[in-house]
Amino acid sequence: MKKIGSVMILLVMAMLLVFSSCSQSSAGGEKTASEPAVQEKAVEAARQGSALEFTDMGRYKKQPGYKIGYSFHGGGISFDIQSINAFKWVAEEQFGGIIDELYVTEAQFDVSKQISDVEDLMAKGIDGLVISPTSPTAVIPIIDKLYDAGIPVVVVLGEYDGSKYTAYRATDAQAFGRMGGEWIVEKLTEKYGSPKGNVIALRGVAGAAADVGRWERGAKPVLDKYPDIKIVGEAEGQWAYDEGRRVSESLLTANPDVDAIWSCGGQMSLAAAEVCDEKGLKGVFITGEDYNGFYKYWVANKAKGFSSLSPTYPSWIATEGLSTLVSVLMGESVVKTVLYPPPTVTDDTVENYVIPDLPDTIWVATSVPHDILTEWYK
Repeated sequence: MKKIGSVMILLVMAMLLVFSSCSQSSAGGEKTASEPAVQEKAVEAARQGSALEFTDMGRYKKQPGYKIGYSFHGGGISFDIQSINAFKWVAEEQFGGIIDELYVTEAQFDVSKQISDVEDLMAKGIDGLVISPTSPTAVIPIIDKLYDAGIPVVVVLGEYDGSKYTAYRATDAQAFGRMGGEWIVEKLTEKYGSPKGNVIALRGVAGAAADVGRWERGAKPVLDKYPDIKIVGEAEGQWAYDEGRRVSESLLTANPDVDAIWSCGGQMSLAAAEVCDEKGLKGVFITGEDYNGFYKYWVANKAKGFSSLSPTYPSWIATEGLSTLVSVLMGESVVKTVLYPPPTVTDDTVENYVIPDLPDTIWVATSVPHDILTEWYK
């Protein structure tokens, strides 16, 4: 992996990379009380564009073929299925000649299960681990255990508060949430002349790394700055369409005067938009994500006044973690911490990213080529 002179250059390159990937492969201050008392310095450096830290060259060097573990935080919902399939596909396509065994586990958002999964992977004698954490804090001891045993660990995707890891590759979840919160403030100010109104929050799973980053440390602190913006309801939609629809129906029945919905995930955004239509609720601002079904809805209803902002959570970041792990096993020095800014789709650009000929269940920001996605979802 090439060394680059500043984190800001890395972040700009990441932004360009994800939009290129989407268009070519698939489609187009003060800390709040909810933040950890001691934030990982490398992560904060990455956010602020300050000094880079590199891994030691040769520290983890081993001869191929490698035994690689991937401990995934969730499982079952469409993003998870696509993300895991993409990880396996990249492992075979790019590294099939040097990876002998690939073990993939799914924790189903259960911290205890993820800890058990990682212990099982250690018992299998893995040479390295890629892990998307179920929690920013609860899995720190097991990751520390691997790190202290000399096993390289690359943390991906989720918010993580530990400091003992080989490398960290993630979308900035706090920025993801903050963008949506700021967009809601802007829209409410346009509507009322000042930042005020009623907001519903569709969360993922409370305590899960992505939910903590996006909501607790991202959107909520933004909205809490404005006393006339009221969070009138929140519920866990578990990042799923069916559960998102169920909780949206409940919240919107109780709060028909809602002005905006902040959503932690694209399937829940689609569910909320459809429930608003069914209840005749017009002009509700809803944040989104790169779920193809939501983009299809957005495009179809934009002329009717529907408006959204969609930070994205590219699944290819997990495969970047795999590439990073392979690099350190081959003896290379890599940047320890890279946070990718969430590429953002707007009312003006959504047509460039929706994929009309693929199912709703596709997640647009992927490194998997269109023809492979077509084969998977035919």
